[in-house]
Amino acid sequence: MQCPYCIDAYTGDGLKRGITKEEMMEAIHVTAAIKSGAALVHGVQMMNKYNKLSM
Repeated sequence: MQCPYCIDAYTGDGLKRGITKEEMMEAIHVTAAIKSGAALVHGVQMMNKYNKLSM
């Protein structure tokens, strides 16, 4: 994820294995959902800490 060399390698390997463009895009959507979920959790944790410290 986020490494241009890995993206090139995995895309080429996926094509050789018969993975479709749609399947590759689905993998991107799953990755985006996982990363955004983690960002949301970290944001909630930060706000909880902020609220605790600012009392």
